[in-house]
Amino acid sequence: MKWFKAMLLSTVVAAVAAALLLSAAAFVIARMGALPRGSLALITTLIACAAVFLGGFLSSLSLREKGLLLGLGTGAVLLACAGLVTVLLFQIQPGPASIGKAAAVLLSGGIGGILGANRKRKVKF
Repeated sequence: MKWFKAMLLSTVVAAVAAALLLSAAAFVIARMGALPRGSLALITTLIACAAVFLGGFLSSLSLREKGLLLGLGTGAVLLACAGLVTVLLFQIQPGPASIGKAAAVLLSGGIGGILGANRKRKVKF
């Protein structure tokens, strides 16, 4: 049951973080006026990596064990949701660049999970 709670927490944190980061990026991009199209994919990939990192970090921080699995699970859930939206809503098949983006998202989730699980507790004197 605690695994389910941790995965639910990580999914919610990653979704909220992604929504907030994408909103902030959209505001900044709208204020700038012009943005090269090539950099948009990089910006969204970095935002997804940051959101998955936070989700994996906070969920493994609360569970204190198996951080790598929680981080990879968070990344897999976000990738599955993004893949379903891409295929079902936009009817675009994932291309070769999707493998690199998926690897970056999974790697950031794994790193966040490991750092959260291995974080030292503060010692109070």
